[in-house]
Amino acid sequence: MNEYTPLFDILSKTLTLNKARLTCLCCLILSLLKVQTVNFNRLSQGFSSSAKLESKLRRIQRFFSEFELDETLFSKLLLEMLPIQGPLRLSLDRTNWKFGQLNINILYLSVIYHGVGLPILWTILGDKRGNSSEAERIELFDRFHLLFDLSCIEYITADREFIGGRWWDYLIAHQIPFFIRFRDNFDITLKGKRVIKGHWILRSQKLNTPYFHPSIVSINNTLVYFSGMKYYEKGVLKFLMIASYNKTDQSFEMYKNRWQIETMFKAFKSSGFNLEDTHLIHYSRINKLLYIIALSFVWSYNMGIYLHQKVKEIRVLKHGRRAKSFFKYGLEYISNELMKKDTNDYNFVANRFLSCT
Repeated sequence: MNEYTPLFDILSKTLTLNKARLTCLCCLILSLLKVQTVNFNRLSQGFSSSAKLESKLRRIQRFFSEFELDETLFSKLLLEMLPIQGPLRLSLDRTNWKFGQLNINILYLSVIYHGVGLPILWTILGDKRGNSSEAERIELFDRFHLLFDLSCIEYITADREFIGGRWWDYLIAHQIPFFIRFRDNFDITLKGKRVIKGHWILRSQKLNTPYFHPSIVSINNTLVYFSGMKYYEKGVLKFLMIASYNKTDQSFEMYKNRWQIETMFKAFKSSGFNLEDTHLIHYSRINKLLYIIALSFVWSYNMGIYLHQKVKEIRVLKHGRRAKSFFKYGLEYISNELMKKDTNDYNFVANRFLSCT
């Protein structure tokens, strides 16, 4: 039995790929978990095959240049892998880096779960460094809507760059609860058509004390609820302003979950798979790589949860945090198992691929 066989058997039930393509996909996932970098030369070294390195490298290059990826199937597989039951808490954010003169800018939609964002859908924004447009966000959610019922969303949270009346109107029209931060110099239209800046509303409030406005206001010509708080950061007075669809009294609790997507970005890059090591410049090929990383990431996370609950709990340090994340715990275990030269039984590891196993 080859090391990819258990994974091949699982993926073949969901992905309609020919044997050669599916085998290569399995080898790429397993190699990524071994070498923990997306660099093609290193990935070719992680392939368990007697072929020469040059042949393995050409095989990887052909996979990315010729393989047509069905995003619908892959996204549904990612959602199936999530260790979550019930409504989804979503976080929307971007990550970007620069390779030579090329900007790689990606808009991600992830599911918030136990301190991490688990990826399910994304859009490569093209060769630009700035924020996504309202149209790009709406297009991403339209794709989500084609794949999944919007009723599965408990809420979405996002930071200050994800503002805009058309975008907020879209979420309201589809009854998607949201908790989105906005800039403190925005105009807020109060009841009676009085217009005031957000920070002026908070001027008489106590420091570090949440304020919940008692009635609906208009921001960006959209009717929303408003909550806010003023605080000092490094000696500078700052304001946290949140627009929400409903449940104003929970806005701070919901919004603070936004940061969890940052842990996913960290795992994709320096703390896991070193995404910025890629030399790919074609966005369609980068997109394929992102799916391979996403599958490897969620698998590692599932494995970490299983080990923590069933094998050995992660040690808690004096400051109250775990010594390592579920992702890191699972990644290290899978990598160690795959690197063992004297074992051919990877069924235990592969069976943690899907959260339901």
